[in-house]
Amino acid sequence: MRVRVKSLGVLVSALLVMCSLSWPEEAKKGPDKAVATNPVIKGADLLFPPGFDRLYDKIYYDTKGTASKSAQATAAPATGEPKKSSPLSLRLYGGFSRLAAGDVNEGCDGYFELLELYAPLIDGTTSGGYSPVHAGYNFGADFIFQLSPSIGVGIGAGYLQSSKSSLMTLSATEGEITLTGTPKLSAMPIRLAVFLTVPLGGKFNLTADAGAAYYAGLKFEAEQRLEFTAIDWQEMSLSASRSSLSDNLGFQGSLGFEYKISSKMGFFLEAVGRYASFKNFDTAASASEDSGGGTDSDEGKIYLATTTELGMGTYSAFIISEAVPLPDPDVAYREPKIDLSGFSLQAGIRIRL
Repeated sequence: MRVRVKSLGVLVSALLVMCSLSWPEEAKKGPDKAVATNPVIKGADLLFPPGFDRLYDKIYYDTKGTASKSAQATAAPATGEPKKSSPLSLRLYGGFSRLAAGDVNEGCDGYFELLELYAPLIDGTTSGGYSPVHAGYNFGADFIFQLSPSIGVGIGAGYLQSSKSSLMTLSATEGEITLTGTPKLSAMPIRLAVFLTVPLGGKFNLTADAGAAYYAGLKFEAEQRLEFTAIDWQEMSLSASRSSLSDNLGFQGSLGFEYKISSKMGFFLEAVGRYASFKNFDTAASASEDSGGGTDSDEGKIYLATTTELGMGTYSAFIISEAVPLPDPDVAYREPKIDLSGFSLQAGIRIRL
């Protein structure tokens, strides 16, 4: 008879059972008689050699511990906790942006205002005019680390730009004067913010954020062209930049809604408010060229000059000067502010990494 057993203890038990079932009654009495004759002899020693019990215990308990660990290791994948999601997420966004740009528009409007004032003096009329630079676009990305399911902190970078082209025509008996202009403001906001997510039920979340932003690469560029005839014209350009680490700081906040496409991705719409009003540019340069081959250039700082012409009116324009302009009874000078404050309406996706 062949018996398969998994441990030595089971083997011993099986042998004892087999013996009790098949041995003759007299054979079973043999060990008892031996013990009665010599009490020093233990009954177990008649069946097993000395030291067997210690070997049995060692093999049994060592095997049991190994089997237990093996069973736990085998069962771990089936009963382990589900994998936790990463606390990191990425936001990508873009949309419409509007800037205040008050002084920038006042300075770029100068020649357009001058043509309007000049037209009645030559019995002329004007059409078109200056279109203020306000509307533009912005885009960017944020990396967010979730401190909790509802609160996270993040750092991000973006790009915003606003520009607008203008056209004015002065018509008179002597001919026409055409004036075109295109100013442009741009910057790269780098921000640190706190992000809030509030579940609304289902797949919708209310989102909000607030923080500070450093406006790197702040630039202003403007071009204008006066055309008297096809062969008689003058072109002017102006460029300025600002790189101050302390004075280029602004603040912004947003409020929006997110729709969860899946556990890893969501689509959001949000409105962003922005405060970013800065001092004058650090450096500026201007250049001009005309159809006769003449050129001119200046470097320094931008000043907003408001001129009052007797019999005409008042107009404002940018000038470039290395030193502070001297007082003039007919001209008021001041340094402009560069105001990027405004709002954005943007859409994007959030990817949970």
